[in-house]
Amino acid sequence: MAKKILIAYGSFSGSTAETAEFIGKKLSEKGMQADVKPVKKIKSLEGYDGVIIGSAVVMGKIKSSVVKFVSANKGALSKVPVGYFLVCLTMQKDTPENRKTASGYLQPVSSVVKPVSEGLFPGKVDFKKLPFPMSLLTLMPAFKKGVPEGDFRDWAKVEKWAGEMSSKF
Repeated sequence: MAKKILIAYGSFSGSTAETAEFIGKKLSEKGMQADVKPVKKIKSLEGYDGVIIGSAVVMGKIKSSVVKFVSANKGALSKVPVGYFLVCLTMQKDTPENRKTASGYLQPVSSVVKPVSEGLFPGKVDFKKLPFPMSLLTLMPAFKKGVPEGDFRDWAKVEKWAGEMSSKF
């Protein structure tokens, strides 16, 4: 029987959701049943053999809905393998210092439920898709200078991590 895996995520403008869908597709290709859902739409973790939880990062913080989800489901998550991933501009350059910084963004959830693995990936910034009030920041020239717009995701790296995660379930 195929392992049933939940990929739960919190996204600001869609990049994390797309990454979660990609991970789900890769796990399905490995013979697993992957359900991909936003954390706010998950009612129960019953029946899952493992969970992957992803979040966008903005200004050094993962989504509060992701932190609340992990805290609220600590008991169920503690019984199955859990992996965390995030997408953030910090990982645009994959250096040991940036990996340490990005891993630190996961502390609010990794301190609640220890993961079997962390995926730290660069994200995508599309100023037209930023939700209000973050979209107001794009009107400031200093913001545009400090936050590059573009798609920096490394799909090969995400695919490799998804493959590694599949062996942990």
